[in-house]
This record gives sequence, C-alpha cells and structure tokens, in this order.
Amino acid sequence: MIHFFPTFSKDAKNSPFAQELISLGIPHQLFPGEVILRYRSRIWLLLLGWPKVGWFALNSAIRSLVLSKSYPDTVVVGSHIEALIFGLFRALLLRKKPEIVLLGFILTSRRSSLINRMRDMYFRFVFSIVDKVICHSTLEVERYTSLFKNARAKFVYIPYGLHISGREVGTTPKGTEPSRPYFLAAGRSGRDYATLFEAVESIAIDLHVVCDSENALSGLQIPQNVLILRDCYDEAYVNELRNSLFVAIPLGVNDISAGQMVLIQAMAFGKPTIITRTTTVEEYVSDGEQSLLVAQGNVTEMRAAISRLVTDSELAAHLGTNAVSAFEERFCMRAYVRHLVASVTTR
Repeated sequence: MIHFFPTFSKDAKNSPFAQELISLGIPHQLFPGEVILRYRSRIWLLLLGWPKVGWFALNSAIRSLVLSKSYPDTVVVGSHIEALIFGLFRALLLRKKPEIVLLGFILTSRRSSLINRMRDMYFRFVFSIVDKVICHSTLEVERYTSLFKNARAKFVYIPYGLHISGREVGTTPKGTEPSRPYFLAAGRSGRDYATLFEAVESIAIDLHVVCDSENALSGLQIPQNVLILRDCYDEAYVNELRNSLFVAIPLGVNDISAGQMVLIQAMAFGKPTIITRTTTVEEYVSDGEQSLLVAQGNVTEMRAAISRLVTDSELAAHLGTNAVSAFEERFCMRAYVRHLVASVTTR
C-alpha cells in the first residue's frame, strides 16, 4: 500500500495522476490538499510558505499513519518538512514502516558558505530518516550519493513528467490571440535572463517573460521588446505558452535539475525550444532533434538560435513535431507515474 500526498489540488483524487495510478492497479490512497507557494522573495517563502507545508504534513501524517484503515508500506512526500514529520510519527509509533520516499529533491547553493554548511548538516539529518530520494537527473544522483555518503537514503533517477491542463484544447480561446508575435521564456530557478536579454534586444521580435521572482531579474536592464509578466499562472500561463512561436530557457546552473518543467510544458504543446546545454538537459532533449542547445552564457549562440527559429519555419516545425512525440513517449503523466511507481516499489 502506497500513500501519496499531492498538494496541487484538493480534488486530486480525480486528477490524471490518480487515474494513471488506478490504471496500473497499484494499491494506493491519496490524501490531497492545496498548498500554494507563490512568493516573489525567499523570506516570504520561509515565513509563510513553509508553515503551510508543515501544517499540511502534520494533518497528512495523522490521516495516513493514525486514522487510515490502510496503514502504508510506503509514503511518497514532496518536501523535506513532510519527510521529517512522517519520520517523527514513524518513530513515535515504534514501527519500521512506512518507507519514506522524498520526491523531486534539488539541493541549490547559497552565496554564504556558512549557510551552505548548515544546509548540508540539516539534509544529512533528513537523509538519516528518508529511505529513498527521487531526483530528475543522473548527475544529481551521483552528486548527492557522493555528498551524503553515509545516508540511509538511496538516491534514484526518474525523468520529470507532467500533465498540463489546456493541452487538449485544439484552438486558442477567443480573446486570447496575441496582437504581435512573440516567443516565451518562463521560470525562476537557475535562470540566466541576462544572456537572453542581451541576445534578444537586437532582434525584431517580442519576448514575454513569465517570472514572479525578484531575485531572478534583479539588476537587469529590460530591453524594449521584452514584456515581464509577474502574476501569470494557470490558464493565463497556458495561453501565453500556447500562443508563443517558441520557447527559450536560459540556464545559469549546470549541477542541478533546472528548466525541465518549462521544457516539457513547451514540448507538450509542440513548441520549438532553445535551452542552455547542460548534462541534465541532454537527458531530456537532443540538439537539432527536439530543441536547439546553446552554450551557457553565450550571447552569440543564443542570438543565433533565436534568429534561426524566427526565420526557419521548416526547422521550427521539425523540432515541434519531435518534441510532441518525445513528450508522449517519455514525459507525459502516464510515463511519469509508471517511472515513479517502478522506482518506489523497487527495493
């Protein structure tokens, strides 16, 4: 018996994620909730966001380990806070089960070496409780296995995957058609918008940037052909993605999973993409097949890739067609659930 705790909707029991679990015939139970973590600065995430997660985790642990009639063999949680609370309940109940699986872990670096050391110590403690950690790149599996050598946790790679609402809509809803053609960039974690802005300012095309982070855009000069959308979520974001010519994902990091969510969302809509070449990115797309890969921080390559997709419609169509095929085969919700269940059930 596996217990899952999705935080994207209180109605997650009717979600594509739940439907795929049912289709696999996996004994499971869902304890859904809605925990929205949309904050422009890290301080607000710490002060407001993590308490929400903690409260959700406490309620989930009680429902799963105390009140549920089906005591789980495994619980799959989405944050280190949930992992700690479930570990505490497991200890208080004097039970060896459930096995605790932490899904989608990413360890990002901070500017302060002292903070980095403190975070390393904290996660060493977390991984003395957690049994398995799911990562979305093999590079991270190797890095964390080396960094946390004596951890109880085993680090496992599965490709990221998702379901994107609105993809099933065949036409653009009325009133959402753009007045001018544009390409899209989105995301906050590990982004290098400085390179993208310098590359696009001399090209005759508009760029829309969906980013709600102050840090990601701090100190940057915004070119006249760039529109920043700070509060663009859900259906509004899907419309931005659907109406774009292509998507650019400039990355400033190469040692963590970054950019995969936006990349896969673009692929789901058959959008050509430009993304910074990293080891993790190359596990998802190939240059000239599903995407154009450019060197990190290289303005010239980024500008050339943008110009190619603006002028070469045949190339854009080729990338878009291959992207949809790759999404359906490797990154859709069906594939993601199968990968997740296989990793959770393998001892």
